[in-house]
Amino acid sequence: MVIGTILRNFKTYSGINYVPISHGENFCGLVGNNGIGKSSVLEALDSFFNGKSWNFNIITKKSGFTTTRPHIVPVFLISKESIKEENLKIAEIISDYVWELEESDVISQNREQFKNFTIQREILIRDFIIEDYFLLPIGETYDHKPSLSFFNTKKLGDILLEDFDKTSQQLSDEQLEFLQPLISELKEQFEYIYIPKDIDPENFTQLETKEIQSLMGETLNEIVEKCVPQNKIQEINQSLNKFIDSVSDILEEYSFRTSGERQVNLRKHDVYKLIVEAYFKIRKLHKKEGTHWLEMAALSSGEKQKAIIELAYHFLKSYRSETKNIILGIDEPESSLHMSACYDQFNKLYEVSSLCKQLIFTTHWYGFIPTVENGCVSVISKSEKDHLFDLISISSYRESVKQTVRSSKGKLPYDIRLKSINDFTQSVVTSILSDEPYNWLICEGSSEKIYFEAYFADIKTEKKLRIIPVGGAGEIKRIYNNLQVAYDDFKSDIQGKVILISDTDAELVSYSTRDELKNLMCYRIVNVSSSRKTELVKISSNPVSPKTEIEDSLNGKLFYETLLEFQVDYPEIENVL
Repeated sequence: MVIGTILRNFKTYSGINYVPISHGENFCGLVGNNGIGKSSVLEALDSFFNGKSWNFNIITKKSGFTTTRPHIVPVFLISKESIKEENLKIAEIISDYVWELEESDVISQNREQFKNFTIQREILIRDFIIEDYFLLPIGETYDHKPSLSFFNTKKLGDILLEDFDKTSQQLSDEQLEFLQPLISELKEQFEYIYIPKDIDPENFTQLETKEIQSLMGETLNEIVEKCVPQNKIQEINQSLNKFIDSVSDILEEYSFRTSGERQVNLRKHDVYKLIVEAYFKIRKLHKKEGTHWLEMAALSSGEKQKAIIELAYHFLKSYRSETKNIILGIDEPESSLHMSACYDQFNKLYEVSSLCKQLIFTTHWYGFIPTVENGCVSVISKSEKDHLFDLISISSYRESVKQTVRSSKGKLPYDIRLKSINDFTQSVVTSILSDEPYNWLICEGSSEKIYFEAYFADIKTEKKLRIIPVGGAGEIKRIYNNLQVAYDDFKSDIQGKVILISDTDAELVSYSTRDELKNLMCYRIVNVSSSRKTELVKISSNPVSPKTEIEDSLNGKLFYETLLEFQVDYPEIENVL
């Protein structure tokens, strides 16, 4: 998969920019304001993988290519066993170097971008067995020369070349040519399918388009060849030639012929082209509405957008046999959709992501974040002329936002903090209004989510249960207050339930709740010493001790028996027992 990409002087990006995309998850969103550079990332990958024309930054048009040297360098996280034997050695050298590269090895003007990469690399080292994976930042310049961008350093030159010029800061284009076979393999190994925002849905959904055939995994010519093999075309030619010969016999000195001595027969290519023109081009995508079939032209803009995602889902799920090499790029999948339809659209996208190697999409709608189980969101913003990037984990996104705001000292753009509250509320309320509603269990942190996921595994799918950690009791209070305001507007239509659970802390976050909101409940857990049980109590109720976290609520006997299982390998557990 592509965990990030380095763009230099491509479209909205001037200078060198490292755009983080994933911590290893395959559901990857790019969010930010209009014109910030979200679509540029998807377009750049299209240029790299599919040879589409490059859209250069205006600085390149002013200063020329020699000075600006545009390049696109995807950063691949790829299983070692998937690389061909002839490229293994060089992939191993580059990857080992990248896993261990330090900030001091990178030239000073690129160190800020390298820092963004190292934050991501630390998470990969934590979550992956890195001995099994190559980490390869390998791409191309505008004139198709191999490029490593800011990973091209003096240190790499010393590793690769005994006679490397000590005065040089990096390897030259000629010295990087050895990377070409590896670049070609990476391009061949992944199939990038890009669905831009400004496509014409009616033309895009025709079976003869390149993108639809890519989703199917075969061309129309290959499909037609199965129906009309070469021997059938030979039979047709033989029958037609017999007819021409019989006419020539009657006409004596006249005959119907092609120019030249050699008579031209029907060719496979001509027959297949004719079938595609006469059979497939007249067939357009229709949607069934009751007993009628509606053409795409008759659908609303939102329904057309939804149809594109549905088409991708069904082809990948039920038609194509091998999908694990596909990277699917989708630009603003919520475009033209009503907010209530956005919710279903992004859940469908999440299903699509499980069918391919990676899904990368752009969006303005933050409401999808709490509705999916796992993935990453790269928040793109700008400070004066520079792009800023914050990669946030979806599985615990509120904790991530909180931590990122803290670590970035407030640099994370204000609108994600606002939008992540508003869109979260909007998303929850919308989801509990339908006839087949979702139910929500909102808890403080990731550890609660882990335990609740295990305890409710048997009903999670049936009840459409979403378990969301939000990063503390203060966040739960904020969310409850937002939800109760929205609840009043829709209370007669609400079908699903929302339960918010807090710990009992030494310093309680206190607030009032409303008992009359039957489908919106807020509790905290507390251990009651008299009954030796954990109970759910109202936020404002009297029991405030002992301090109770989710781990304090677990079955002690089971915990003791679990520790016994590990005692042989870890004798020090005896002290705990």
